[in-house]
Amino acid sequence: MKTDISSKTISKAFISIIITAIIIFLLNFIIKANPEIFPQIFGKKELPVIGKPSPQKVIAPFKFHIFENENITEKKRQEVKENILPIYFKLQSATFQSQKNVDIFLAEFNKINSQELSDFEKLKQFSKKKFDISLSEFLLLKSEKIQEYIQNDLLKYIKDVSEIGIIQTIPKKDSIIIRDSESRKKISSEELFTKKEVFTNFIEKNSENFDEKNQIDLIETLLNIFLVPNISFDKEGTEQEIQKAQNSITGIIDVVNKDELIVLKGVTITKEIHRKLEVLEQKKNQKNIYENDKNLRKITEPISHFAYLFFVLSFFFILCYFFHPKLLETPSLFRTLLIFTIFLALFTILIQSVFEVSIFLIPFGLPIILLAFLIDIPAAIIFGFVNYFLLTALLNWNFFPAFIISFSGLGAILALTNSKGRRDFYHSTFYIVIIFAGLSLIYWAFSTESHLRILSNFGWGICGAIISLIGSMALLAPIEQRLPIITNIHLLELGDFSVPVLKNLSETASGTYHHSIVVGNLAEAAAKAIGANPFLARVGSYYHDIGKTKNPEFFAENIKADESQHKNLTSRQSAKIIKEHIENGVQLAKENKIPKGIIDIIEQHHGTSQISYFYQQSVKNKEKIDEKEFYYNGPKPKTKEAGIVMIADIVESMTKSLENPIIGEIKKVLKTAIRKLIETEQLSDCEISFSDLKYIEKSMMPILLGIYQKRVEYPD
Repeated sequence: MKTDISSKTISKAFISIIITAIIIFLLNFIIKANPEIFPQIFGKKELPVIGKPSPQKVIAPFKFHIFENENITEKKRQEVKENILPIYFKLQSATFQSQKNVDIFLAEFNKINSQELSDFEKLKQFSKKKFDISLSEFLLLKSEKIQEYIQNDLLKYIKDVSEIGIIQTIPKKDSIIIRDSESRKKISSEELFTKKEVFTNFIEKNSENFDEKNQIDLIETLLNIFLVPNISFDKEGTEQEIQKAQNSITGIIDVVNKDELIVLKGVTITKEIHRKLEVLEQKKNQKNIYENDKNLRKITEPISHFAYLFFVLSFFFILCYFFHPKLLETPSLFRTLLIFTIFLALFTILIQSVFEVSIFLIPFGLPIILLAFLIDIPAAIIFGFVNYFLLTALLNWNFFPAFIISFSGLGAILALTNSKGRRDFYHSTFYIVIIFAGLSLIYWAFSTESHLRILSNFGWGICGAIISLIGSMALLAPIEQRLPIITNIHLLELGDFSVPVLKNLSETASGTYHHSIVVGNLAEAAAKAIGANPFLARVGSYYHDIGKTKNPEFFAENIKADESQHKNLTSRQSAKIIKEHIENGVQLAKENKIPKGIIDIIEQHHGTSQISYFYQQSVKNKEKIDEKEFYYNGPKPKTKEAGIVMIADIVESMTKSLENPIIGEIKKVLKTAIRKLIETEQLSDCEISFSDLKYIEKSMMPILLGIYQKRVEYPD
């Protein structure tokens, strides 16, 4: 649908598009550090000769480092690696495990030895417990003296030697680092014991206690069974120490800072100065990207890129002009589309060029969800369609991945056709994930990528959906506050009767409060019938008369007929008080930061209609008046919702005054009220058609009948 849009509005829209194209163009090339857009600034120059005077003063245009020969640096790193001592850690539980091994061994032995079996059968049973000893050793163990020796002397020795350290194999280096939970200590490798050395040391110290060789063999066997090495190599810790030490060898032998003086004109070139000049020239050459035979192409590429951006972004104007002119007529909404486009482009460029993660992390659903909540579904669709082509270019013309990202993001709108709660955020994310999974399976069915890469990309896509969920929930309220719009979520929050403004209305003007509720029900039904926003119509009705809280006793619905406060006032004074409820309502709404959409309803719900009761009273009393004083200041309703509230307000007031509210009378009042508004042209600015009025009338009847229908009279 196209409407007449001024040339000024069109010009502003294209200026915004051009600015957006420039921003995205610069972001793309600057962040990517695309060297092809920089001209060749530094040409190849002959370096000054060592021992000769410098032909010119040289100042460093940027910071750079001077490195030593790479072979020397690598040699130093190898030397550092050789000098790093291996790290071991001490197992505190080893001694306990050794004692446990002794206890288990003797318990099993005594259990089997107590059975009525031959010694050979007993040994066989004992071997099944994975204790490998000979028959002679088994017989020696029957001695209580031997068992007592094992439990006392041998176990004590095991504890003592464990304190020093038992290792599987002696390290090649003379010294090692032992660490535990609290400290690190350097020790000589010779201080540690292997299992074999433990046995040798034990026999040397206790040789007088053994008379026979089979006793020594038993001790060796038992030590092999009982001992648990408690010094273990920390491979990861050692490698970290090596890496840390090697990283400290940068090979940098000098640093030249930006704007630092390298040499003055006429000063003799030394070997050190010559090296600085040589490195500076190398760095400059690295920045020189243009080749002479490609200059024309290097100039046309960025021009073509910018032209494509402008062409794609122009689709925003074309689509809005023909299908959603409201976006062009409200510049802040059109700029919102473009700002979201800039941030989506920035996110895409950062993911590709800085973070270098999967492109499926792009949270395309984030702006789609926000636009669906903030504006409407068509705006979100226009954004998604245009940004598919933009995303394709930013992703180096990878059409299908761009298609997956764009259309899975657009899938969010399936849950937002009638968004009215925060639960819709989760529903929209669910649709994003489902559509992303389906499109990904189609793509990867004929893709040559590995299964691991496929799973990785799917994981990144899920992360993108989660970012869309969290980001949209966090950004909705702050963005809404800066736009001339009000979301259904905010309307539902404002429609809570615990909101201070409505709470105060119910307490100070209960009649107006109940009137507003009925008007809200009528307005909601009418809005649904003609395709207006039912939430805005209902909540706007709740607030339309909040100005009456200032002087509630001057409004008929809050007092009895014989208690009217207008008896002591002139018609002009009464009309002035009645008119002021509009101004008071607008002021109260602004003080409580009520959105503009509702303030407009408060301001427009009486339009420029006449305060007929007091006007007729002034005529009857033949008062000298200015007729303008008996008309509301307006403006007339500008939106369908404001027009609906005006109709619902007057219909509710007129039907309430009926003495006999039967169906025929209610229909008559409804038609009369609407006809009166048409005749006084109160609905001329709000785009409510005659066809809409028929649907409004039809939708309000069931509610009015429900309110005024009499119940069956029950017998006493």
